[in-house]
Amino acid sequence: MDREIEAFLELKSLIEKMNTEIHYAVVEGKKDKEALEKIGYKGKIFYANRVKIPREKMVILTDFDEEGTKIAKRITRRVGEKNVDKFFRNEFEKILKSIGRNDIQSITNLCKKYERLFY
Repeated sequence: MDREIEAFLELKSLIEKMNTEIHYAVVEGKKDKEALEKIGYKGKIFYANRVKIPREKMVILTDFDEEGTKIAKRITRRVGEKNVDKFFRNEFEKILKSIGRNDIQSITNLCKKYERLFY
């Protein structure tokens, strides 16, 4: 099976799990938010520049480049490590980097390409 197809299916599965465990996600911009919604995330999505301290665990899905990592670390310090889920961030990073991507918005292209094949 093509690695991109595998990545798409892994991301769909990950989102299903995330929907049951995480109620808040933080992204950098509008295209990132749209990508999470497109692949099926049902929780609330906040922009990195408007994060409030959550009542429940949140996942920070800023890009996996130097700037996105800095933003994620800054938010983690601000809201406290106990409020941030690292499992999902690490899984998204691993899957996306396996297909040469380092940004959440690239999920949109995967959805456009493969969603009709499987759903």
